[in-house]
Amino acid sequence: MSDSVRQFVVGRDRTVTRRILLIATALSIAAFGTLAVPTFWERYVSSTGVETMQMATAVGFVISVVASVYVLSKTGGVNPYVPTAAVFVVLTSYGVTGIVSGQQLVFFIGPSIFLGILAALAAYANDGALASLSIVFFPVLGYMANAPYGIADSLGSLDRLRFALIFSLLFTFSIGIGGFLVGALIRRVVDYAELISIEKLKHPEVIESERSTEQRPGDAESADE
Repeated sequence: MSDSVRQFVVGRDRTVTRRILLIATALSIAAFGTLAVPTFWERYVSSTGVETMQMATAVGFVISVVASVYVLSKTGGVNPYVPTAAVFVVLTSYGVTGIVSGQQLVFFIGPSIFLGILAALAAYANDGALASLSIVFFPVLGYMANAPYGIADSLGSLDRLRFALIFSLLFTFSIGIGGFLVGALIRRVVDYAELISIEKLKHPEVIESERSTEQRPGDAESADE
């Protein structure tokens, strides 16, 4: 029982868990950079160009999220184009319906969906609820504090941090846990299918006996004649 709990919390392979935590750390740094870099620029460099720095760091965060999807897909043995294509299909549906603007689609909705995909990929690659949810909570907390075209974009600094904390908790307990459960379920299905295939390879005589029992009596008589 303790091994099952450890696997659920930490993961199957600690090396993969460390890799996922490193990805979560890199994403968190990129996310908090969207707040830190413009603030540093405004205070120590120039009062102009703050929005440009905010957009540049946001683009960097979005790129880092997409790159993380690729890395985790390779780690879990998944074709990286499959989850990426699925996300772009969802984003296209948002764009076509006109629910949100193009800027919100790129800088707000897109990263949120990609982070949910990351939670599913992390769970598929190694289980480990701690690492899977960390890859969602901390990047969302850092990014939503100063995400361009986000909900908190018009709020003050303190209110932004409060909103980011609340949003990251809600997002983690909804999309994050949902993605983790989907990834873990798919992993169990794949493992079960592989286990059945291995058992059949180990005991081919079972397959032959099943085939012989499924053969109809009339077929057997015609074969004797």
